[in-house]
Amino acid sequence: MKKAAVCLAEKLFFASVLLFFFSASVLFSQNSIFTNQVPTGTGNDSDYELGMKFSTSQVAGITKIKYYKTPGENGLHTGKIWNDSGVKLLEVNFDNESSSGWQYAELNTPFMIFPGTTYIVSVNANSEYAITQNELASSISNGILSTIADNNNGVFNDTPELFPAQSFNNSNYYRDIEAVELNSIFTTELPAGEFNDGPYEMGVKFTASQAAKVRAISYYKSAGESGAHTGNLWTSTGTLIASANFTNETALGWQYAFLSTPVNIPANTVYVVSVNSNTAYAPSANEALASSVSNGILSTVADNNNGVFSGLPNTQGIFPTISYQNTNYFRDVIVEPIDVPDLPILITPADNATNVSIEPTLNWSSAIGAETYTLELATDVNFSNLVFSSSGLTVTSYSFTELLNNQNYYWRVSAENFAGTSGYSTGTFKTVQAYLPYLAFPTNNVKVYTNPIVFTWYLTSNFIGIKYDLIYSTDPGLNSPTVITNIGSLFYSISGLDKGTTYYWRIRSRTANGAVASYSSINSFITSGEAVTPIPAYPINSEIVYTYSPTLYWYLGSFGVGFTYEIEFVQGDTTNLIGIPTSNNINNFSYSVTGLDPDTKYSWQVRSKSGSTYSSWSNKVSFKTVQGATGPVKPILAWPINDAVVYSTATALHWFIETDGTGLTYELELVEGESFDLTGTPNFLNINALSKTVAELENGKRYSWSVRSTNGIVFSPWSDPGTFEVVGSVITPTIPILSYPIGGNTVYMNKVNLNWYLASSYTGLTFDIEYGTGPLTGTPTVTGITKGNYEISNLTAGSVYYWRVRSSNGLTNSDWSDTESFTTLTSGNNTVSVPLLSWPIGGATVYSTSPKLFWYLNNIGTGLTYELQYSTHSNMSSPITVPNILSKDYTLSGLSHGTIYYWRVRSYNGLIYSNYSSIEAFVTSAAFSWAVPIAAAPMGGAEISSSSPQLSWFIPTKASVSAYEIEFSKNSDMSNSSYIESSENSKVISGLEIGEKYYWRVRSKNNRGEASEYSEIENFVMPSQVTSVDSETGVPLSFNLMQNYPNPFNPATTFEFSIAEAGLYTLNVYSILGEKVATLIDSEISAGIHKINFDAGKLSSGIYIYTLSGNNLFLSKKMMLLK
Repeated sequence: MKKAAVCLAEKLFFASVLLFFFSASVLFSQNSIFTNQVPTGTGNDSDYELGMKFSTSQVAGITKIKYYKTPGENGLHTGKIWNDSGVKLLEVNFDNESSSGWQYAELNTPFMIFPGTTYIVSVNANSEYAITQNELASSISNGILSTIADNNNGVFNDTPELFPAQSFNNSNYYRDIEAVELNSIFTTELPAGEFNDGPYEMGVKFTASQAAKVRAISYYKSAGESGAHTGNLWTSTGTLIASANFTNETALGWQYAFLSTPVNIPANTVYVVSVNSNTAYAPSANEALASSVSNGILSTVADNNNGVFSGLPNTQGIFPTISYQNTNYFRDVIVEPIDVPDLPILITPADNATNVSIEPTLNWSSAIGAETYTLELATDVNFSNLVFSSSGLTVTSYSFTELLNNQNYYWRVSAENFAGTSGYSTGTFKTVQAYLPYLAFPTNNVKVYTNPIVFTWYLTSNFIGIKYDLIYSTDPGLNSPTVITNIGSLFYSISGLDKGTTYYWRIRSRTANGAVASYSSINSFITSGEAVTPIPAYPINSEIVYTYSPTLYWYLGSFGVGFTYEIEFVQGDTTNLIGIPTSNNINNFSYSVTGLDPDTKYSWQVRSKSGSTYSSWSNKVSFKTVQGATGPVKPILAWPINDAVVYSTATALHWFIETDGTGLTYELELVEGESFDLTGTPNFLNINALSKTVAELENGKRYSWSVRSTNGIVFSPWSDPGTFEVVGSVITPTIPILSYPIGGNTVYMNKVNLNWYLASSYTGLTFDIEYGTGPLTGTPTVTGITKGNYEISNLTAGSVYYWRVRSSNGLTNSDWSDTESFTTLTSGNNTVSVPLLSWPIGGATVYSTSPKLFWYLNNIGTGLTYELQYSTHSNMSSPITVPNILSKDYTLSGLSHGTIYYWRVRSYNGLIYSNYSSIEAFVTSAAFSWAVPIAAAPMGGAEISSSSPQLSWFIPTKASVSAYEIEFSKNSDMSNSSYIESSENSKVISGLEIGEKYYWRVRSKNNRGEASEYSEIENFVMPSQVTSVDSETGVPLSFNLMQNYPNPFNPATTFEFSIAEAGLYTLNVYSILGEKVATLIDSEISAGIHKINFDAGKLSSGIYIYTLSGNNLFLSKKMMLLK
């Protein structure tokens, strides 16, 4: 090597044309210029590009551009860096600005700036800007950054986005940067000449006094040098650590090659940086590196063997180890000092916080210089009992799960980087006490058949303000679960879970402030899903059915919900069933078929469908229709006829036929007016009973009606017409009619809604309820109820409750209703299937005094016996009871001719009885004898408007009647009674006392003087004064829900109701168990009288409740579907 002899010019950086970026990482010693300067004014004269000239005393990297925003400024902003020649070096957009104050635009990668160069930072202004005049006349410095004091700072351009070069009074517009200081070795040292031997690998040994990050390698290029260059960083023993190629070199001066990945170097460790030479190099004078050269944290190594090269020419890329008189070949590094990070500040939980969640998120501040953090959690202040310890965290928060309750915890955080650790910040907190939930249902892998599924849980104590999260998943570990949050009760319903799937769930409790308190254990359940093969219930076993429109029933041998069903129904034997459904999408356990032929065999089978899967077909079963009548028979009207007076706007029309009418159905025409107004066109079809309830009648109107029978093919002649007149309406508190629960209904919860209705308007009336498990005393339990239902709760399991209702107008009370009862389900849920009556029903006439009664079960009935009751009273008083019946039929004997009988059945499994079935009725043929009359009107305690009421009755079947004897009294036991006779089926009685209640009954006599039994006792109330009644027109003055008509019905009926005020109303239909089976209306309804038809063809026989609600209104009534 030759000794350097030429002194070159001072070290140049060519910063104006060398645009160097380095990769983003943790940066240290951030600097900006304006730290305590505050704007003194604002300007809003125009939009501008506003800027500030600045320089750096050290190599640095710009990380952010910032500007001070005044409240009146708006729009988008862009930050720029320019050189002093007006060349734009970079541009960055501002995002997510606040309304005022310093705004920041962060560079994706920091931008390198050099000493001795003037730069301009600028940001556009749109409508308003901050200004302090003359603030930049003198230089403002902070750390390595300074403004330029050239009497032309605080620059602007009238056109935004253009280079700002003008100045107004050296005004500060508060445009600034943030930068980090960088470090190199050689700053003032100069080459002494140029040599052209070689080429070589030439380098320098160096150390850093503190940890640092090597960003770039540099070398000084002499005028005669050319070719490609590669910078290398080595360990002191010759291991290559990193390399970087030089690009876009200038002809002369310092050149820079940035490492693709910066290299961290520890303090006080020797490294070698080298760059190859090709045609020339620029050395220093001899012994320039004999002594250490230092700048900032960097120093050359003074080991008398520095300024190293690779030895022989053409040895580029070889680790340089040879020194020639400690000559400096001007190879250098640019490093970023790495300071030990600042101490983190603990944020949450606050120190000494209490009632902290057992799932806390610990948060601490981002420490300057931190690359990672160490977090420790312990149960003691000395951190000897560690719960958690983790280092290398790159976030400033950490969440824990299921810490101990009511426990003091201690936590600490330290920040680390390559340079070292900050030490610990320490805090403490105490977790909340336990509020442990216990799962109640569904648990223990139980199979659940309901949808939605009601999840229930409990606490062992009552805690105020506790909320709950329900967590569930198909994963046993509850990974990625569904979470329902902030539940304020101890139950929650979920619909739509996958069928046939095992689910796992638990409950998490929270305090009122949201802190997690406790977790329950995890439990599981299975949703039902597989399609279950149904079991046919009725009609089966080739039994005879007594209608040509029977309903087919089936049940499931195991629980299942959400199924639909398909029926195959054919004429003939079971061999005709081929597995192709004739009806599908059936949503309940029954299906009605119509138009069957007499004396014909039919077969059927059923299967269930769950989603897209089917069960197997059920067993194939068959039945036979009854021979029945030889043809349609002309009916005989029973009541109301012969201008009878009816005291209600809803009344039942009755008729009979003189021969066997089995299998016949009936059609009825009802018109307002005289008999000649009848047209021969029926307005009520497919009636399966010998009566029809109509409810669209109007007070003071006269009506005519007629009936004909049909076997589905031909029709009988129309009956002789009947006429009647409707009068009077109830004007005092009316005895309510109880609708649910009645007849010993089973209630499946510890609360129930009691429902009742009136045969008149509710307007102005309130209701009192008395209920209990013992005898009722006449003292109301609850008073002042304004609607037709009331919920009672906290019922005792396995108990029989009795209840009744009365109405009040504020001055007087009605009599108490009949007492009804219901039974709460026992804790063991030991229930027995309730029988369904099949024949004779619907008031059918039987032509024997020893009729055979039939019933069936819609469920498994193995091992059951049956108890039958029958009575001549509709309320089943004084019944005859037949126990221990082994089959689902029984033949009565010794019945009276011409008498209506009521009957019911219950089942018994040897331990408990089921509830009784619904009550059905039939009439024995009178033959040539008398018949027991049925009292028709007035009845039910109705207050009449006439001082001379007309009493009406009818006989339910053909009979030999020559006269009727009417008995009436003011006493319910008929003591001190009076008697009158009539040859017609009505009688006007005069001379009764105003305001008194009267009881009456009637019996028939034949021409031999023989008398029937008396009818049931009915009653009415004489008016307190005689008034006239006008029909209402226009908008109703009150709300009313009328009795459906017909009732009983099959399969269609009509609901009528009056609305006094327009609003949103809902009309729903419920089963007797409270299950909603139909929603007919859920919409805005105008004021007025409305009617709607309801087809119950897909429902099974039984009692149903229909309700009208909305606008603080709730009305309900009971109806009966007979098929």
